[in-house]
Amino acid sequence: MRRLNLSWPVLFLVTLLLFFTGCSNPEEKKEAHFQKGLEYVQQDEMKAAIIEFRNAIQIDPKFADARYQLGLAYLKTGEAKNSFKQLQRAASLDPSNTDAVLKTAEMLFLGKQFKDSRIKIEKLLAEHPDHIEGLALLANLELVDKNNTEALSAIDRAIELQPDLDRLYLIKAKILHAGQQNDQAEQALLKALELAPDKMQNHQMLVSFYLQQGKIDEAEAHLRSMITSFPDSPKPQLDLAAFYQKKGDMAAVEEHLMAARAIDPENPAIDLILADFYKKQGKLDQVEKSLQNALAKSDHPLEIRAMIADFHFDQKKYVLAEKEVTEILAENDKNANALLVRSKLLIQQKKNAEALEILVQLINDQPRWSQAYFQKAIAHLNKEELELSQKAVTEAIRYNPKDAKAHVLLAHLHLRKADFDGARQEAVIALRLTPNNVRAAIILGQSLIASREAEKAKKLFIQMDEQLPDNIEIMQNLALAHLVLKEQDEAISLFQRILILRPDFTPALAALAGIYVRNKDLEQAITTVQEQVKKSPDVTGHLLLLANLLYQKGSYSEAASFFRRAQKLEPENTRTYIMLATILKKTGKTDEAMAEYRALIDKQPNSISAYMGLGTLYDQTGNSAEAKKIYEKILEIDTQFAPAANNLAWILVQEENSDQGEALRLALLAKEKYPKDPNISDTLGFIHYKRGSYGLAATQFNEAVEALPNVPTIRYHLALNLHSQGAVEQAIEEMSRSLSLNVVFPEQQEAEELLKEWQK
Repeated sequence: MRRLNLSWPVLFLVTLLLFFTGCSNPEEKKEAHFQKGLEYVQQDEMKAAIIEFRNAIQIDPKFADARYQLGLAYLKTGEAKNSFKQLQRAASLDPSNTDAVLKTAEMLFLGKQFKDSRIKIEKLLAEHPDHIEGLALLANLELVDKNNTEALSAIDRAIELQPDLDRLYLIKAKILHAGQQNDQAEQALLKALELAPDKMQNHQMLVSFYLQQGKIDEAEAHLRSMITSFPDSPKPQLDLAAFYQKKGDMAAVEEHLMAARAIDPENPAIDLILADFYKKQGKLDQVEKSLQNALAKSDHPLEIRAMIADFHFDQKKYVLAEKEVTEILAENDKNANALLVRSKLLIQQKKNAEALEILVQLINDQPRWSQAYFQKAIAHLNKEELELSQKAVTEAIRYNPKDAKAHVLLAHLHLRKADFDGARQEAVIALRLTPNNVRAAIILGQSLIASREAEKAKKLFIQMDEQLPDNIEIMQNLALAHLVLKEQDEAISLFQRILILRPDFTPALAALAGIYVRNKDLEQAITTVQEQVKKSPDVTGHLLLLANLLYQKGSYSEAASFFRRAQKLEPENTRTYIMLATILKKTGKTDEAMAEYRALIDKQPNSISAYMGLGTLYDQTGNSAEAKKIYEKILEIDTQFAPAANNLAWILVQEENSDQGEALRLALLAKEKYPKDPNISDTLGFIHYKRGSYGLAATQFNEAVEALPNVPTIRYHLALNLHSQGAVEQAIEEMSRSLSLNVVFPEQQEAEELLKEWQK
């Protein structure tokens, strides 16, 4: 036989191969990973430890010790879900591991799964009746179930076994406090403090107890003693700042916040607390300075920059906010806070649909984020999606019940839907949270007026006017309360005062003119508005008001001149086209007007103004088919042009076998662009009425009637909707009012016939 000769390099390779083959034993490999993981734990390198423990489990899924250590490592990295899963599995694989069982039960308790927690802890105590931590958890479970006697028995047994463990006395104090045994509870807290005076938690629990008992002086004294006991910690200073915040002593708050920062100058969290404090005080320069200080110290600068962007947004510095957000998202396009600010910017730019796309994703990622729900509610409100807005803001309140802005928004939505009790309730909650909340107080007053409690509303607005003199909105609502109470002179005086302060404030001018019209003094109304137009010649609302009054007088040529002036200022305002067309028709110049518009279209093929005028004239002459073509042409030029969308929606909803879905889409498009246009509100309301959505229709008709109380067609539509809702008496009242306005309208004959039928 030929002998095989191996050179030394070959021998080395063979030896190496044999060595690695020997180490490939699964038991040895899993143990190596496990030991390496323990080394990483000792070095506090938890992420590396997690990898090693997972490698061990991959080799042996039933390796209980590895799962236990992996659960502990996850717990230290804040991954509670993963920690629970591993600890639960470890306890299942090795029931003798009492710590794994205990920690699983504790995590179930923290997750409010009390029944499952009790099952595990009772099983543990059945085998180990003197397990101190098990007895402590059982005491907490009994307390949750309001079994105070059993809870006290469990904790007393634990204390008997280990009388020097301070934490047990904290639990006992909680049980005694729940049983109204406050003197004994205080003694238990003092005992915990005696056993471990170096633990800050023991001091904080005693302070919290004193505050709950209303022992303010004792709480303050102990907080001050904590500063001496823990001179190197900023926490006592921060606790004192919070204490003085509740007392309203802002100078003391600032003093202790600054002291906390002096103790720990490199802690960005303290600068953020200072920023929030200064924001509430309105010290905006200090807010920005504190945020910049935090940014300079933070290990997570993108989060601070997102706060800075939000601050810029709140200050209406939209360009700066946009720049900051763009830079943040360029680094991390998933940054949630930056995305929230981006959604706010989109809402501010009236890009509500784009904002909603971002907000839906944010809520999917963080289902309990109240701010995201609040912004979603605003976006839906801007799109006139009131039900969706209310649903979103309700979720915002659910996750942050102390958000006054959310309660104000919900109050506003209730008011819009004529739910005056709901509006009042939410406004009151907002005022409890922020007593100086002007918006909440105004909504409260408006709900009182609408509920026919004008006297209460008047008192409220008088009080607000004294505290905030020359606030236009407060004076306007106070004047309206006077009107409801038939205190006409007081109302006139207030409207005049408003117009001195704000010559361009059309609502006050319209209300003042309305008083004169109701007093059958049309000339006085016209003179009053003419004088105001001289002071503010470029206010569209004033021009439209004057044009309408002149139209009522029959001065069509003069009225047309003011409608044209308003049209130049706001080419998209639907009212100008409608009224000009009406005047031209009345003066017999329809063909002349059409020819003029066509000539303009020949010169400017994409002139939306010309197309709109022509379409309106076709509408006025009853040629809906041609008008429809014109409006469709306009929407080809500009898909977002609200007047054409509104008018096309009106034509579609009146057609036989009409496409009501398309009509609704167009009307909502117009409403989003011009949410306060009463003509658009009327169109949208009529579409809702035709679709059988009477509640939604009522909201829109009420808005339209409030803005144009003397337009009979709108009151006619409101009457139809009321009758469909079963409110027959109110329907008869509205129909009668539409016919009593002494204005000829297309549906007049039908209105007269329906009124007779309903009255029978």
